[in-house]
Amino acid sequence: MSPAIAARRPPPAAWPALFLALALAGCARPPAPLPPADGALVVALESAPLQYDPRLGTDQASSRLYELVYSGLLALDPAGALVPDLALGWEALDDGRRLRFHLRHDARFHDGAPLDAADVLHTYESLLDGRVPSAKRSALAAVTGLAAPDRWTVDFLLAEPQGALLATLTSYLGIVPAGATPETLQRRPVGSGPFRVAAASAAEIVLEAFPEYHGGPPRLPRLVLREIPDAIVRALELEKGSVHLAVNALPPDLVPRFRHRDRFRVVESPGANYVYLGLNLRDPRLADVRVRRALLLALDRERLVATLWRGLGVVTETLLPPGHWARDESLQPRPRDLAAARRLLDAAGHPDPDGDGPRPRFHLTYKTSTDETALLQAQIVQAMWAEAGVATEVVSHEFATFYDDVRRGAFQVFSLTWTGVHDPDLYRQILHSASVPPAGANRGAFSDPRFDALVAAGGRLLDPAARRPYYVEAQRLLAEELPYLSLFTKVNVAVMPSELAGYVNYPSGELHALATARWEPGR
Repeated sequence: MSPAIAARRPPPAAWPALFLALALAGCARPPAPLPPADGALVVALESAPLQYDPRLGTDQASSRLYELVYSGLLALDPAGALVPDLALGWEALDDGRRLRFHLRHDARFHDGAPLDAADVLHTYESLLDGRVPSAKRSALAAVTGLAAPDRWTVDFLLAEPQGALLATLTSYLGIVPAGATPETLQRRPVGSGPFRVAAASAAEIVLEAFPEYHGGPPRLPRLVLREIPDAIVRALELEKGSVHLAVNALPPDLVPRFRHRDRFRVVESPGANYVYLGLNLRDPRLADVRVRRALLLALDRERLVATLWRGLGVVTETLLPPGHWARDESLQPRPRDLAAARRLLDAAGHPDPDGDGPRPRFHLTYKTSTDETALLQAQIVQAMWAEAGVATEVVSHEFATFYDDVRRGAFQVFSLTWTGVHDPDLYRQILHSASVPPAGANRGAFSDPRFDALVAAGGRLLDPAARRPYYVEAQRLLAEELPYLSLFTKVNVAVMPSELAGYVNYPSGELHALATARWEPGR
């Protein structure tokens, strides 16, 4: 479907009516008692996981599943620091060209089989040798091979030192059993994380606590990951008590309603999720950097964040979140400059054919999902670009279809969020010229030898202080070339009943805290 969203979605002024609908729903019936009789916790997802194999999935919903079902060699703590998980520790040998990991002996898969070096080798070698074609292969670009000196030791052999490798060895690339294929895992996911898959359907995945989890058995006996594409329905389900947790999944207008209710707890924290507009540089118009700069200058991002997002974001010129060790804090967001945008479009050969009249300079197509807030954001961008003389058609699809178009490069403009922005080597995976799909996630086909050299040099170093200058320079280059139009970095917002204890936000809204969260009636 490809209608303009203004014709089928409520504008921001219509949201008070939705507040009223929520209030009436809350009065119509009492909320369900908590905790549920079976102790289950229901988590609302905006879309269903697309892949059960952690070597394949790059969408956010799949990542949320991996955080609960799979374990990595390393894990993230709530501050975003790397800590041991399946690996008790690691060391750099041979001048940094060999990274050795010492595995714990008590980790088991959900089928009871012990997890050892053979499973680690299979997970990564299946990516390296192409048995499992995946965009995540680019994260292992410096790895020439793996070795297992014994059952509990794994060596990564590197062409050159690669400090960036560590950040990819979490549940993002969780360990799967030796011999597991994408087909077998899609039918029956088997990991070693705190929860195991008990049942799965198109609408929800039921997880149960894994009592032999090496981190200790979870306190929640069951989790239900339920796909609820409509944001208003997610809010209504929270009100009724049929959903218990929504992480970065509510329209910003609805957050205050839960923030000031005794029955609910809202956990807010600085985030590491980066919202951007992706551009297809194969398109002749978008290949011109003057057009890309004009499109950025035509955006009033401060107003977008203040109005639609209710201040739950920080306008940015860089993918790296505020406070990140490699972020270039000198890159101040460009304010809107409509006159400059028009001059750039004129210079690029796209004059306004009728001045202030209705005819546009040219047309663009903006693809997005059917999520309510995503559509409203598209409507706002559409209106801002129209003031510069650029007409924009917004095309919305259910997430799986939309995301498939993005991965295939079937777009001019799209909007998505990069989640889990921890190590700046993400730049190499998403914008290096060698990372065009299927080798990586450079979906817009950006290519710049200067950028490639900078991220390659930064990635091969181990010391963050030595890596930082390369990434600072890379950020400045991207701020000029604009393969992405940066919008903002999100603030994390998790909404839950007050009876849920032990939940804390992780930098990108990861669900790791559910391994230790618990119900405490009467809190």
